[in-house]
Amino acid sequence: MTVKFEGDFCIKTYERHILDFTQKPEWEFIDKVLIDLRFCKINYNIEDLYKIAEIKKNSMKKKHKSVQLVDKPMITALVHLLQNEFITDEFIYLEYCSTIKMAINLLDLDLEETKIESILNNLEHTF
Repeated sequence: MTVKFEGDFCIKTYERHILDFTQKPEWEFIDKVLIDLRFCKINYNIEDLYKIAEIKKNSMKKKHKSVQLVDKPMITALVHLLQNEFITDEFIYLEYCSTIKMAINLLDLDLEETKIESILNNLEHTF
């Protein structure tokens, strides 16, 4: 599964998206998630980060690997803190990286970088 966030990151939109997607039948078959955060702005404090972690923990009760694609210092720092929230989680293995090549490696995908970039550039829905 691939998700892309653009513009100002909104916790309510994130929660709505997560709740909607995890209710769909295809969620049962997904074990790898790539989240592109390169085109969004995040201005949160630590309490907001805990809210995001709580939403993710309470909604995604299925074992999967999630890789966040980041490119800005603030987003990288926040995702690193978020990663720490999932160190002992039995369902969510969360990583982050700054290149598509590394995302492919972390998710163990058998796809070319250009294919992933094309998928990210042509997603039907961005949030």
